Amino acid sequence: MKVTLVSPYPDITNYGLRTLSAVLKRAGHQVQFISLPDFAGDGEFTHVRMSEERYPAEVINQYLELTADSDLVGVTLMTHYFDTAKQLTRAVQQAHGTKVIWGGFHPSVRPDECARWADYVAIGDADDLLLQLCDRLDAGKGDDLYDIKGLVWRKGDKVIRNQPGSLEQDLDSYPHPDFGLDDHHILFEGKVLPLTKDLLRRYLHNGTISRMFGKVGYQTMTGRGCPHACTYCGNSFYRDLYKRQRYVRYRSVENVMEELENVKREYPFINFIWFSDDSFFGRPLPDMLKFAEQYKRRVGDPFYLLGSPGTISEEKYEALVDAGLHCIQMGVEHGSKRIQKMMKRSTMGNDKIIKSAEVIVKYADRTAPPQYDIIYDLPYETIEDKLDTLRLIADMPKPYRLQAFSVIFYPGTSLHTLAMRDGLVNDEKSEIYDKMYFEKNDTYTNVLLYLSKSGRMPSGLLKAAIHPDVVKVMTSDYMRPVGELAKAGVGRVRALMRNPALERAKALGTFEARLTGMTGADAGAVAPWLNAAAK
Repeated sequence: MKVTLVSPYPDITNYGLRTLSAVLKRAGHQVQFISLPDFAGDGEFTHVRMSEERYPAEVINQYLELTADSDLVGVTLMTHYFDTAKQLTRAVQQAHGTKVIWGGFHPSVRPDECARWADYVAIGDADDLLLQLCDRLDAGKGDDLYDIKGLVWRKGDKVIRNQPGSLEQDLDSYPHPDFGLDDHHILFEGKVLPLTKDLLRRYLHNGTISRMFGKVGYQTMTGRGCPHACTYCGNSFYRDLYKRQRYVRYRSVENVMEELENVKREYPFINFIWFSDDSFFGRPLPDMLKFAEQYKRRVGDPFYLLGSPGTISEEKYEALVDAGLHCIQMGVEHGSKRIQKMMKRSTMGNDKIIKSAEVIVKYADRTAPPQYDIIYDLPYETIEDKLDTLRLIADMPKPYRLQAFSVIFYPGTSLHTLAMRDGLVNDEKSEIYDKMYFEKNDTYTNVLLYLSKSGRMPSGLLKAAIHPDVVKVMTSDYMRPVGELAKAGVGRVRALMRNPALERAKALGTFEARLTGMTGADAGAVAPWLNAAAK
């Protein structure tokens, strides 16, 4: 049967969906892959208003032409892309009567909500689930789906929720993600085009991390799962879903090397690798040393990876730097012990954060500055909690850069359950589904946090700015008019930049739009507003 898999994410890597494509192709199914980058759902594209109709009619019409002969359409989504998935699903159901399956984190945590739109919903890992569903539909047995674990489906007016699935422990049994060009399409400049090597190169170059370092990066994962259960993260849901199963699993070093060698052979322009594992440093030391040796010998490109405090040992880190580690991203998140406990990060307290940072900066002359993640704007924070985070930042060894994220109570996370219990969410649509993580409250501590992002703010100056006497003055009623004036000025700039040209930019599907919100004629149309804002 023919299956069309659709990704709405601006980052076209989509490791999970591409792995599903490879699984289906290996089993003999025909797969079409369509990337429809929806920049309005991306936190970097905050100056474009949200709307339920994410794509213009001309894009939807092209999408419908491509899916006219599909037997099944699969859409992956996170919470921010709920409206995107609804629009794509309605269109193909109404035009062709095609069945649609949704998968990803949001469908996993809210299957009943998603089943109002999709015919099928995949909960959790869908590699085996989707293959079983396609085999069953291809055999004309669409009414006999009760034994497909992890599937939620509609039969007439009834929604049937099957038993939860299980986790495949041998990740090497899955094929490498499908990065071929055959029957792959992508939205670019308002047109859904066949994917070419040039378009792939341009989009890979525009990936968040690739763009940061001016590289053409390939993103992959060497394992699945995370050893932590942070309350703001979806891993807490998955760990509960797969109780009594080994959740953190790794591919073999040989399997990873084969993938990287193959993709570099096919696309020689790739010169950077981004490992997005949640638990890269969780690998046993012998395995990590083998990885470093093999990577240096067989791949050799600079690479980027994620780490967490307490898992970063000097022996592992030194081996990775020698193999080509260019930059590490580490979750610091918060400096308050009280908030760390609420986040279930007490085992990754400030002492371990500082210790891990000291290991990292020891090799600063051979790497780019590390990226440290910070979460802010939690309603549970007191001013003292916020100052604890700034104190931690002031004590962090340099160099570093901060990535600050405004908290979002994503459905399915423990923090969402807590926030709902405490009445902190009044309207999920505006406060969760449509909220971007770069939005921030206008507070003195947030100003200091943003001034610290580059890592260039002198520690002494930051410590002076958070001295109790200074904080008392800067947060007093006397300073409120100054803050309101600054807020009004920022609001004016945002209003000037919000215009029809920028509104259209979200549907262009081009990497320039992610950087500027406009391309071509739109850039000319918006120039008067930008010039006015600059003045």
